[in-house]
Amino acid sequence: MQAPLRLLVVDDDRISRHLWRVIGEQMGLEVLEAGDPEHAQRLMEQLRPHLVVLDVLFPGSSGLDFLRTLRREERWREIPVIVCSGIAQLETVVQFAREGICTYLLKPFQLDEARARIQEILYRRGLIPPTAASEGEEGSGSTESPTEP
Repeated sequence: MQAPLRLLVVDDDRISRHLWRVIGEQMGLEVLEAGDPEHAQRLMEQLRPHLVVLDVLFPGSSGLDFLRTLRREERWREIPVIVCSGIAQLETVVQFAREGICTYLLKPFQLDEARARIQEILYRRGLIPPTAASEGEEGSGSTESPTEP
């Protein structure tokens, strides 16, 4: 039996981490949670995730600094990153895009959209088959608020 794919959620907001946990577990992913970049880095040392969901702002640190650390390290450079934040400033989005993120989701987000983005990324990386990726495409339109608990 193949080990499940790992999703690392780095967010200081407990509710956001819980939402990503629900999404990941519904998709059959092993979900790791970190409330700050330092904890996330320790988890990355122990268990290399297949995908990272990253917030922008943390008390005393930033998601951008953590992302730059990932991109400097050869062993983590290719791990895909989804940034999920309530910050809608173009400058912030561009800064993260320059560091090679896969996508930037605005909070609050549609749960179906988050699932679809994860499936697309894992499919493009060859980590899930095309049939698994296409299952999440229906109803993955972008809206402003979550509709599921």
